[in-house]
Amino acid sequence: MTDRNKVFFIAGIVVVSLAIVIGAAVLLANRSAAPGFTATTVSAVTASDHARGDASSTVSVIEYGDYECPACGAYEPLVEQLAKEYGDRVNFVFRNFPLAEIHQNAMAGAEAAEAAARAGKFWEMHDLLYAKQNEWSVASGAAVMQDLNGYAKSLGLDVAQFDADMQSPAVAAKIQADIASGNAAEVNHTPTFFINLKQIPNPNSYAAFKSAIDSALAGH
Repeated sequence: MTDRNKVFFIAGIVVVSLAIVIGAAVLLANRSAAPGFTATTVSAVTASDHARGDASSTVSVIEYGDYECPACGAYEPLVEQLAKEYGDRVNFVFRNFPLAEIHQNAMAGAEAAEAAARAGKFWEMHDLLYAKQNEWSVASGAAVMQDLNGYAKSLGLDVAQFDADMQSPAVAAKIQADIASGNAAEVNHTPTFFINLKQIPNPNSYAAFKSAIDSALAGH
């Protein structure tokens, strides 16, 4: 195989792999979604939200996610790729929506992300929780905190303070505020996405997600 053919072969594998991942994510998310689709609207982005991009951007993408949710984990590489591609042109926002009734460690994941946020490491913990989802999400008892403490230590956080923050009223209030805003917007599955505060069906591909964002950027 020539070098040129090797490049095309590898590129093909990447494209197919991404398609499989997103297809699986759509199926997982749609299992929890109500039949049919009716777009709802959500509360505006505020300074208390976790955002990457530019707050003055004309387009926002808000995700309600659960760190233990397999569909959220499958969508994460796509969202990360889009955030890098659009940079300051789009404001990407993450809000907690832990489905604690079906995911035993979802609340602990949200608490870990918010505790890290208090030390200025929200996105670092956010990314790590998804990258290590298959590890901490299946742990039980003390093993969950051992995993989360290990992540905090790897990010250079004070572990004792991290533990205290996870149990703090401020962290609990932030998570509950996100959940309340999601409930008000009739969020019933994760991930749920809103572009310019209007809910969209979960995109079934990178191209579909990009098209929705481009349409918003064009003012449509």
